Amino acid sequence: MRLGAEFAAQAFEGAFDRFVQTYNVAPQLARCSPDVLVRFCRVFNGGESAHNEQLRFRGVPLYAAVLPAGVVAFEGEVDEDRMGDW
Repeated sequence: MRLGAEFAAQAFEGAFDRFVQTYNVAPQLARCSPDVLVRFCRVFNGGESAHNEQLRFRGVPLYAAVLPAGVVAFEGEVDEDRMGDW
């Protein structure tokens, strides 16, 4: 999902929720471009750096990744039997 450089909390929450709605399962992890991690810290952690702790959103760990600016990629195991049963 492309969030952009100055995304609001609702944009990140919406991207997470869209993954859940699409695949009917919560992601296992999220890989974020460096600028998304910095913005995530400002929005959700009061500006505290991610260097000292593992960042999480709704229990899902966030990791830095080599991605285009403004991008978050949610990953998880999709159960084909559950997907589409909503």
